[in-house]
Amino acid sequence: MKKSKASVSLDEVFAGSEKDPRWKAAYEKADIEVRLAIQIAKARAKAHMTQGQLAKAIGTTQSVICRIERANQNLTLKTLGKIASVLHADLIVQLRHHPGLSR
Repeated sequence: MKKSKASVSLDEVFAGSEKDPRWKAAYEKADIEVRLAIQIAKARAKAHMTQGQLAKAIGTTQSVICRIERANQNLTLKTLGKIASVLHADLIVQLRHHPGLSR
């Protein structure tokens, strides 16, 4: 008889990690796609939605949401806007000057 995989919530995955300075530093250095993927996955979990439910709400498939949450999907602002709306979040897109990177 096969053992079934136990599921782990995102809260368990990230429990305490945000307080770890090494995790914070790695998160800050991560590409925007990775940071967005984490934010979307956490917001979806907080909304008590499955990937399938989010997919249906924005008119796509669960596999697309899975790729988004793995940072393996090129996102448009339109798709990000749909996700933000369904998850009752504000989408803020801005360009910021990085101090020390003068040209």
